[in-house]
Amino acid sequence: MSRRWALVIAPWTVLACGGDDARGEGTATSVGSLGTLSTTDAGTAGSSTGGGGSSDGSDAGSSSAAGSGDGPSFDLGDADTTAGACVPTGEVESICDGADDDCNGFVDDIDVAGDGICDCLEIALLGAPGSLTSSMFVEWLGMQGTSTERIDPALVDDATLAPYDIIILDQLTRDYAAAEVTAFADWVDAGGGLMAMTGHTADPAIAQTRPNAILASFELAYSGALLNGPVTDFLPHPISMGLTSVTFTGGFAVTELQVGATDVVAQLPGTPVARATSFGDGKVFAWGDEWIEYDSEWSTMPEINQLWVNALGWLRPSDLCAPPPG
Repeated sequence: MSRRWALVIAPWTVLACGGDDARGEGTATSVGSLGTLSTTDAGTAGSSTGGGGSSDGSDAGSSSAAGSGDGPSFDLGDADTTAGACVPTGEVESICDGADDDCNGFVDDIDVAGDGICDCLEIALLGAPGSLTSSMFVEWLGMQGTSTERIDPALVDDATLAPYDIIILDQLTRDYAAAEVTAFADWVDAGGGLMAMTGHTADPAIAQTRPNAILASFELAYSGALLNGPVTDFLPHPISMGLTSVTFTGGFAVTELQVGATDVVAQLPGTPVARATSFGDGKVFAWGDEWIEYDSEWSTMPEINQLWVNALGWLRPSDLCAPPPG
């Protein structure tokens, strides 16, 4: 996954611009500081240990999930590990250049604000925004230093997904063909972080079937009738750290297609509504609702911010930035 260029101008200011690299001409351009955002949004502006779905909170190894039933199968763990010895070019990382400039084991290890979110993350919101305003969420992503854009391509292939470190499934506007599903799985296998939200509508043909086509490769699925929270039952996992209550309004249960293939992160009484799993060199997190992106919740439930910090920190490519503290 290629990087854009970024230069630290002052202690709290980051300048980022699209590069002439593998991201092509569609790269979002972000120029800002801790209080300034310029990000593109065409809409509204651990490993899996199984054993009943609980996590030990670690972030090493990989899941055994490799597709289910008649679905496609994938070669896991095929990242390139043949790189030569690192040669330091500076004491501190200062540019998003796709290199481990200080040879500390992490590429583009830059978090100027110390907020736990890598400043060099390239994030895509896939699909349409929900029915309510989510400008605070989109602005917040930009304020963390990330480059964020909304995409809804007519065709998803390897080239579509390659520019991004994390892809967030929002309100999906169409069904996805088998070749597109395979592209998602290959991208995660190579180190991408995929997050899914749903609950934009009560129609299961839209709210469940569309994301489920993509999630099936990772042994995950949305199911059942609409559920309401808030969620107050969090199981030990890096994504659940510090959380006690998060909104959940008209969402769905998150089930697993293979018992023990995923970790339960959060649940309503007796019903998992958030699961996570590793797949090859990448990771997947499915949350059963979409209200965690709406302005109304951001202004009344501050732990939503912490949920996103945790999720993005866990989903980031394992060699990109140092993990967040704690």
